[in-house]
Amino acid sequence: MEYDIFIKFCMIRTFTILLCLGVTFLSASPDPELKKIEKALQTVPIVKSQKVPQILVYSKASGFAHKSIPTGVKALRALARKTGAFNPEFSQSVEDFTAENLKKFDGLIFNNCTRVEKAFVSQKQRSALLNFIRKGKGFSGFHGASDAGMPKWEEYTNMIGGCFNGHPWNAGGTWPFKVEDSEHTLCKSFVSKSFRFSDEIYQYKGYDRKKLRVLISLDSNQSGISGKSPTQDYPVSWVKSYGKGRVFYSNFGHNKATWWTPFLLEHFLAGIRWSVGELDGPHESLPQPPRL
Repeated sequence: MEYDIFIKFCMIRTFTILLCLGVTFLSASPDPELKKIEKALQTVPIVKSQKVPQILVYSKASGFAHKSIPTGVKALRALARKTGAFNPEFSQSVEDFTAENLKKFDGLIFNNCTRVEKAFVSQKQRSALLNFIRKGKGFSGFHGASDAGMPKWEEYTNMIGGCFNGHPWNAGGTWPFKVEDSEHTLCKSFVSKSFRFSDEIYQYKGYDRKKLRVLISLDSNQSGISGKSPTQDYPVSWVKSYGKGRVFYSNFGHNKATWWTPFLLEHFLAGIRWSVGELDGPHESLPQPPRL
């Protein structure tokens, strides 16, 4: 009897030790996504700045929740840690968007936060966000950040430059792109004026090329798919002004792999830095490319 109890005790103790070791091993195992992101960041240089910009990163989806949202958070955190270019504070609460709280930030990043108009329901919150940018601060938006349910919050669309209006070019396809402004500071990571890449690409309503500077565009004529634009003009990354503030937006970011692609991480970093005034570069519009 005592022998049986002793054997059971030893078995339970052994199982407990193995379980603990297993938990420790799992917790110590590297995140495979983070490992890819860190590898992609190996060639991204450290940024030296006298005053590191403080940036609020908002990642709450109020519509379709992209699976790449957590990947974007990891990438932005790793990008900030590796380069020292900015100091991020991550949030999923619109309660952080008060005029008083925003005073401590130099810029905002909207990471795939779809249906923005459903999150920012009060005029006070909407005014705090838009006035922050209008008075001279920075805004960077990625992919779903352009989904604001126009015309329910038209001024947000005016700020960012366009509103999501479907994606004929789906996430599983590989699409042709043009670098329209290869001399721009934000485009230095692109080694060619054209490239192919796999991501989900939007078309927009409320978009006017005369009001922003297109950096990257979809080459729809080479894609085999026609969208709704009569001129077949589909911007992908752009910069613009909003009052005294600067706005950078990129449609890239639906696919997780986008967030561990080196030349796009460098493009994103340059856009973030440009938005808060750490980099120079024009925001005035380029002419409409001729339709083929």
